[in-house]
Amino acid sequence: MAKGYDQHMERKNKVNSFGKELTRRAKSKCELCEATGVSLSIFEVPPVKEEPEVERCIFICDECRDKLERIRKAKENDFRFLSNSMWSEVDMVRALSIVLLKEMSKKYSWAEVILDDLYIDEATEELIQTIELE
Repeated sequence: MAKGYDQHMERKNKVNSFGKELTRRAKSKCELCEATGVSLSIFEVPPVKEEPEVERCIFICDECRDKLERIRKAKENDFRFLSNSMWSEVDMVRALSIVLLKEMSKKYSWAEVILDDLYIDEATEELIQTIELE
């Protein structure tokens, strides 16, 4: 049991070591909704790999984390901010935003309209294929 705990703590420390880099990249704001002045934490975009990768991590606020944990129960306006984050210069933020928009488009026409106007390049499409939510 201690070995599993030690491995978990070692992995957690590796992920936490990305904090400074993510803070600089995010400019101390949520990379999804762009909220400032709020507590931010590292979110590993699933599936979580055995060895943590900074490229699969984004810096998000607690509210966005809560929304990501209940995507299927999202209300119509919960993810409207994706219309901005889908243009992010950060590949993983852009890819995750598009995945979330595709999920929202199953229930809400506003997301479908946004996706209709979006060009997805090959690299982003490949990244989208690696994301597995819920």
